[in-house]
Amino acid sequence: MRSLLGAYALEALGPEEDRWVADHLAGCDRCGAAYREVADTPSLLALLDEDDLR
Repeated sequence: MRSLLGAYALEALGPEEDRWVADHLAGCDRCGAAYREVADTPSLLALLDEDDLR
């Protein structure tokens, strides 16, 4: 499950996997905490420009 959290945060999973992760997160405090650590990644990545990625 943890290996899917980054892709889930980036909305990069297919519909079935997305639903599976969401259902799991609803009932697993440990994975929920891990997800909250990466949940802001997309908005933080949006702050970077091309020069930041070099």
